[in-house]
Amino acid sequence: MKKTTLLAVLFALVLGSFAQKNFQLGLHLSPNIGWIKPDGSNIEGDGAKLGYSFGVIADFNISENYILSTGVHLLSTGFTLIKPDIQTFTDNSGSEVDGYGKTVSNIRLNYVELPVTLKLRTNEIGYMKYYGKVGFGLGVNYDATADEEFSYTTTTTTGATLTNDAVDYDDEINLFRASLIIGGGIEYNLSGNTSLIAGVTFNNGLNNIFSKDVNKADGNGNASTILGDERTESAKSINNMIVLNVGILF
Repeated sequence: MKKTTLLAVLFALVLGSFAQKNFQLGLHLSPNIGWIKPDGSNIEGDGAKLGYSFGVIADFNISENYILSTGVHLLSTGFTLIKPDIQTFTDNSGSEVDGYGKTVSNIRLNYVELPVTLKLRTNEIGYMKYYGKVGFGLGVNYDATADEEFSYTTTTTTGATLTNDAVDYDDEINLFRASLIIGGGIEYNLSGNTSLIAGVTFNNGLNNIFSKDVNKADGNGNASTILGDERTESAKSINNMIVLNVGILF
C-alpha cells in the first residue's frame, strides 16, 4: 500500500512538472452523424443517425507546431440496417411458425475509443491557432442494442409485422472497431494555457462492423426460403462518422 501511494505521488509530481510546457489535458463533448457502407447486395443502410462522444483529451507537445494527441473517449454512434431475416414466433393458434421477411434495425453502438493522431498546428494568429490532424482510432464495443421492426409472410399471414425494442445486439457486432481519423479546426486562447477548441473530423471505419453473416435475400429483399435459416451471405459493412469536436484544453 505504501509503495503504491509513493508511486502515485511520484507520478503526479513528474506529470505536473512535465505539464508546465509539454502536456495539456482537456475535456470534450462531440456530437456525430453515423451511417454504414455495406459491401454487398443482401443488406442496405437506410440513412444516418445522431450520436455523441465525450471524454478526456491528452496533448503531448512535441514542439510548438507538432502535437501527439490522444485520450479516452466514450463513443455512442448508430445507423439503420435493413436485412433479410427469419424469425420464429407464436401465431394466433398457439403454434410456432417461421416468418420469412426483412428486418429494419435502428442500431445503437457504444465504444470506449482510444484515438492517436498527429496534430499540425500554426503559430498563434491573434488569439487563434489553426490545426489539421490525422491518425487512427481503436474502439472496444461494450454495448450494442437495436429497435427492430420485422415484416414477414407465412402460409396463413401476409404483410404482418413484429416490433421489438432494445434487442441485445452484442453477438452481431465485432468487439473492435478500427478507424482512420482526419480532421481540422481551431484553438482559441482564453488565458495562459487554457484554450477552447472546435473542429470537424471524419472518422472512417476500417474493419467489418458485423461479426455474423445474414440470410440470403430473394428478389424483394426478404429472406429466401431455399436455404432455411442458414446464414450464408456476408454482411460486411464499415461504419463512418462525421464528428463536430468541441472542447477545452488546460
